[in-house]
Amino acid sequence: MEKVNLKLTILLVDDSLSMRRIIRNFLANKGFTHVLEARDGVEALRVMDSTRVDLIVSDLHMPGMDGMKFLEQIKSNAETCHLGFIMLTVEATQKTMNKALSMDVDSYIVKPVTEKVFMKELVRVICTMEK
Repeated sequence: MEKVNLKLTILLVDDSLSMRRIIRNFLANKGFTHVLEARDGVEALRVMDSTRVDLIVSDLHMPGMDGMKFLEQIKSNAETCHLGFIMLTVEATQKTMNKALSMDVDSYIVKPVTEKVFMKELVRVICTMEK
């Protein structure tokens, strides 16, 4: 793995507790220790009101506020538009991917995902953010 800042604060947003645990384990295996969690976009925004976040990993389909609406909120806000945003979803349609890309998502990963693929994309996004 490329040398990256392991102290970045990463926010996992997914309504599935098991998926959050899987991604948290991927991150922990590589040394990331500052990981926050939220069940949907609404809860994620509340977390971000009180804590600085560097990177977001979000599901697309969630109750409350879904990932696309959450992405729109993040990228349209001058205070958060610079944040890295990875969409991690089972939704593999080209139309949905194109919409997310047009909204400046930094990566679009389709579940199921292996640790190797996820970490490669995460590192790529982090390296892009740091340039």
